[in-house]
Order: sequence, then C-alpha cells, then structure tokens
Amino acid sequence: MSDGDWAAYRQEVFGEPYLVWHDGPDFDEIARRFADDPEAVLALLEQGIAENDPVAAQACRELGAAAEQVPTIVALLEQARPATYGAARTEVAASLHALGASAEEMGAEVAAVLRSPDHWGVRLDAARRLADFAPTPALVAAAADGVRAEAYLVRYHSANTLLRWAGRRVDISEDDELFGLIVDDGGPGRWAEAAERLAAAVPPPV
Repeated sequence: MSDGDWAAYRQEVFGEPYLVWHDGPDFDEIARRFADDPEAVLALLEQGIAENDPVAAQACRELGAAAEQVPTIVALLEQARPATYGAARTEVAASLHALGASAEEMGAEVAAVLRSPDHWGVRLDAARRLADFAPTPALVAAAADGVRAEAYLVRYHSANTLLRWAGRRVDISEDDELFGLIVDDGGPGRWAEAAERLAAAVPPPV
C-alpha cells in the first residue's frame, strides 16, 4: 500500500485516472481493503477528500461499513465538508445523505453545485445526484433551473432527474416532444417551457 500518498493509493486501488473518469470508479477493491484495515483506508480517504477528490468522497458510502463504523465516516465527511467544492462537494453531500444525514440539508448542497458557475461536467453530475433525493419544492426548482442552463448536458440530466421524480423511468431522449424542447436549437424560451412542464409533473410532497 502507498502509505500517506492519496494519488498513488488512488491509482493502486482504482486504476488509471482517465479510465476512472471515463468508466466510473469500481469500489470493490477499496471495500475489501476497508474490511481488512478500516483505519488505514479512512486515513487515506480523509486525505483524498482534503485534496477535493470526488472519488474519495464517493467511496465513503461504498465501503460496506458496519453500523458501528458509520459515525466515524460521517464525522470525517462533516469535518471535511466546509472546505470542499465542485464535484467533491456534491459527493460529500451524497455520501452524508446515504449515511443518514439530513436529506434537506444535503440536497441543498447538491443543488448549490448545480446552480454554481462551475464547469458543466461538475454541474451535470450534481443534476444526476439530485435524483437520489426525495423531491422538495426547493430541489424541483433547482432541477428546473438546470433545464434552463446554457449547457446541453446540464439540461439533459436535470430533465432526467425531474422525470424520475415524476415517476417516469424513461430517458428524456425517449420523449420526442420534451426532448425537442431541450436541444440546443430550442433556445432559452423552449428550455424554460420544458423546465416548467417537467417541474409541474412532479407530485407535491406528501
């Protein structure tokens, strides 16, 4: 193991950074290592999160932790949260949510990334993560703003999240009418129309 060096450990556990980005991380190996030596793994994940690495933040909810280990992981994430930004902020919030933290507070964190001036790749991941949260009026409004965004893929994934919340398991590209509104040629007026229609289809909270 590459003690104390997150970058080397990350490559050792997950593989080449480009493939991790392209294919998504596989957490099986780090879960095995966590089972053998949880303290060592958490120390390296803490370092990774301090370096604002979203993979380290995401791994915290993929470790197969026992109930008694969860408070330690939550404390690690909470301590790191104020300094994270962009994709790492999204994944810290998503991990805290998965581990039992306030859905309203963590959803607001992800929504803030979606509405930020960050790169579109960061914002589309935030739009996708929002689908893991129960829809509230504030989150629906944030996803609707994503459908109005200049970046096509942010619109696309925000629209898919709204569809999930509306109970539809289709991709936005499978709905010819709505998809025709969010493409680049639609322009801001039609993007706004799609946002309003998609948001209106989400049932209000019970």
